Amino acid sequence: MNRFPRIDIAVNCFRRGGGMESYTLDLVRGLTARQSAVTVYAAQTDPALPEYALTEVHQIRQNLIPKKLRPYLFSTQLENARNGSDAPLIACNPSAHADIFVCGGTHLGYLENMRQTATPLDKLTVRRNRSNYTTAKSVMAHSHLMRRELETLYGVPSEKIRVIHPPADTARFRPDPENAAAARAKYGFKDDETVFLFPSTGHKRKGLDLLAEFFEHTDLPVKLAVAGSPLPRPMKNAVGLGFCNNMPELYRAADFTIMASLYEPFGLVGVESVLCGTRAVLSDNMACTEVMNADAGFFFSRQRPETLAEAVSQAVALKQRSEHRIADPAAALTYDPTLEHHIDRLYQMLADYTQAV
Repeated sequence: MNRFPRIDIAVNCFRRGGGMESYTLDLVRGLTARQSAVTVYAAQTDPALPEYALTEVHQIRQNLIPKKLRPYLFSTQLENARNGSDAPLIACNPSAHADIFVCGGTHLGYLENMRQTATPLDKLTVRRNRSNYTTAKSVMAHSHLMRRELETLYGVPSEKIRVIHPPADTARFRPDPENAAAARAKYGFKDDETVFLFPSTGHKRKGLDLLAEFFEHTDLPVKLAVAGSPLPRPMKNAVGLGFCNNMPELYRAADFTIMASLYEPFGLVGVESVLCGTRAVLSDNMACTEVMNADAGFFFSRQRPETLAEAVSQAVALKQRSEHRIADPAAALTYDPTLEHHIDRLYQMLADYTQAV
């Protein structure tokens, strides 16, 4: 029997996108599949979403509110819209009084790792976050890195936090060896070069500068394939692919996926690549490395650029021996990335921290 027949979810945008937008759609699919009736409260909605039809959607109207003030007024509007609902609230955005506040990143952690000085607006954001963490019954941290930031930067009690890594779409992200050669030809990747896929819509945070410094000066037969935002300038040993709709196909076409993020609260890119059978070359500060073992790829330190060179050299050697594909993707991960498992753990968290309705 489902102990939670009704669940409320708050999110800024109920539409396709990255981060919390994508995660919210996962929750809707997973919870409704278990017969929980889901009500979504969002400032922006897309009625064309398949998930829209699975839920009751309440739009938090903020059109008349100045854009910079909208995040600070959302909680008050949400409370009014819920009208005393006794269903558990899962907050996928900065909302107060959540039963589970989902933490996929902290603002103080971002500022610290990006080496940015806090502006007055940043300080307001941090203050709002502190209030959200304080009023929440529990906080779901999407990585152990997030747990550490919540404890050390915000003083959230450890007993209030549970680490539950985010799910991946294991149906879409899987090996497809029969079509891998065709996918490689589609993107113009040559057999005699080792292609490193760099998916990024924020090149500074994702570490393009560090990668470009290496790829532009190496004599190895390598290609950095940048998917997402355009290249800021022409680069030796690099090609811009633009925005790509079929990421599973692109992961399979590449030999490796590479990232050197300054700040990565989790990084599903790494997990998705591994699930497709493509090893990852990642900076070791990325939180997704928490759930990967040595079979998943190579890890390097942003503070020691020579370790990036070593990791790429090892990857190239593996490709040249035709040993670079992951034989058993699930065995390269140390957690169960399925949505079903994630929903199991979410229900358990609700049971542990709330009164069932």
